[in-house]
Amino acid sequence: MKFAIIADVHGNYPALKLAVEDAKTQGADEFLFMGDYCITAPWPSEVTDMLKGMKNARIISGNGEKYLKLPIGDDGQFGVTYWAGKQLSEAQKEWLLALPDEEEFLCEGLNIHMIHDSAKFLQGAECRYFSTEKTALRYPNGTTREQLLRDVRKDLGEDAGFQSLLKTLPEGIYIFAHTHVQWYMQTENHLFINAGSCGQPLDCMEKGAAYTMLTIEDGKALVEERRVPYDTEALIAQVKKTSQYEEARVWTETIIKGWRTCSEQSMGYIRHVEAYARKIGDERRPFTKETWDGAYESWK
Repeated sequence: MKFAIIADVHGNYPALKLAVEDAKTQGADEFLFMGDYCITAPWPSEVTDMLKGMKNARIISGNGEKYLKLPIGDDGQFGVTYWAGKQLSEAQKEWLLALPDEEEFLCEGLNIHMIHDSAKFLQGAECRYFSTEKTALRYPNGTTREQLLRDVRKDLGEDAGFQSLLKTLPEGIYIFAHTHVQWYMQTENHLFINAGSCGQPLDCMEKGAAYTMLTIEDGKALVEERRVPYDTEALIAQVKKTSQYEEARVWTETIIKGWRTCSEQSMGYIRHVEAYARKIGDERRPFTKETWDGAYESWK
């Protein structure tokens, strides 16, 4: 049985199409979609319709889907979220908001657990070392797949809390996403897989649509990380022609910078806005559009 694990599409419909097409050429029997489908790139409706039409797919929710509940405001901070919400029909939103938070199933006797955020299973062990921000600080000049996997296995292998957790965690395969950092790790009784981000990888590795293939045969699991290349600058040119770029330009520019560097930018910008707001005496949160946009001039 071959599973294609796709996560954190974030509205990047061109990347999603590439990942799905590539997975089919790899012989994928079933697709596992791991949440965060709509907010960031300007094709939330197209992504949603594609997911709804997928056959042989298990689809769970991410934290991003919850933001679709936000009432539209006049702030700048959630501008890209409001824009995405306006592109979706009520039926699309209802479908997204009705997705389960997690799923568990059996394949050839192996328990497979799906959840967007690893915190429930790993209790913060992953993000102690490989949150998007820590990954960006760790690899300011980029890294390779091989180096990142070595570092993940070394850090978690030496982490006393993680090792203690393994003794109590039921054996099986644990699949998650959320950090946009693609990695996997096999222990004696557990296989951990972070599928990375199809739409916005932030693991300081190569550009492209990231996803992971999981093959289960004769009760054994094999993992292959894949990344389908595409023209990032062509994608950015498309994005700049959309109304998202007009209505949420600053957010979209931080996203563009993330596509170009494959490293975290948005959280760094939020911290910059916080400092800027304190400096000008603006205490309103979420940040006003004037403050949000004004801070960008001293950040870019």
